[in-house]
Parts: sequence; structure tokens; C-alpha cells
Amino acid sequence: MNNYNNYPAIGADAKILITQNVLSDKLGFDNVDFYGRVQKVLSKDLKSFTPEFYAEYPKRKEVYYDGKNAPGGNVFFIVEDKETIKNNQVEANVKVVFMLNLDKLLSGKTYWPDAEIQETCYKLLKKIGTITPTGIEKGIENVFKGFDISKIKLNGMQPYHTFSINGVLKYTFNCNH
Repeated sequence: MNNYNNYPAIGADAKILITQNVLSDKLGFDNVDFYGRVQKVLSKDLKSFTPEFYAEYPKRKEVYYDGKNAPGGNVFFIVEDKETIKNNQVEANVKVVFMLNLDKLLSGKTYWPDAEIQETCYKLLKKIGTITPTGIEKGIENVFKGFDISKIKLNGMQPYHTFSINGVLKYTFNCNH
């Protein structure tokens, strides 16, 4: 579907952009939208947050799976607010979030292919090498801890599968000026 990759490749976004483009090209998901790093945006209730992507600044786009615009799902990145610096490298904890409709991606299976899709995504992410995987989280409550999930309750049930591959992303800033 769409690969929203028109943003500056600076800092963590440089590695995220590489990862996003390879995932979009190599996973073979025809009807999935790919986004970069999402921002925590205050929800309309002024009490919680939703993940949104600046598709075209200042216009933001909510990235929760809706089934209409990208029937196969959405892939995007959540970067923790706290980053550390070790040996002039910044280390950020990152979640690569996959909100997928497995019926639209792997139709005709006689079994629930959640582990199969996780393995495919994990192997490709590991091969890209921009993020060092440290774990996998499943379910909307775990993946979206700290975000308002009231609109996406059904996405935790078949045929929907929400999971994240978590890891460490290392980057540097250009300090030669």
C-alpha cells in the first residue's frame, strides 16, 4: 500500500528509515502501510495518548489498524523517551509494531499463522542489522502500554495479530560542525 518514508533521516530516524524501507520492500505485504517513528499525541479526552505519525507536517495520522485504508495492517516504530549515551553512541529502546490482519496477508492457511509471521519479521529485522532484537511482545495491552487502546479492543482477536519486536537501536549525531 503506502510507505510513508518522506521524513528527514537524522538521529534515530536515520536507522528507522532504513529499517522501514527494507521491511516495506522485503516482507511482501501488498496491503500494509509502513510508517516511521510515531509521536505520543494527547488524545481528545486530554488524559491519554495515541500514537500518531507526521505524514505531512503539521498533519498527523493515527496509526492504529482500521481495516479500510490498509486492509492488511500497519507497521510503525515506537521509540522510548529515555535514551542513553555510551562511547559517543546513543542507544534507544525501540518497538517495531506490527498490527496485522492475518486473513488478508496469509489467506488459505488451515492454522493460525501468528508464529510464522513473527518469525518472518524477526529474521528480516535481524538481517537488516539496524536494531538488535531483545524480545517480542504480543497483545495490544503489552505493545501499547502507556497509550489509549480503547478504540482497538478487537485487534487482539483473530484474524488480527498485534505484536512488537523490541530491540536496541544505536546511532550517532554528526558533530563535525
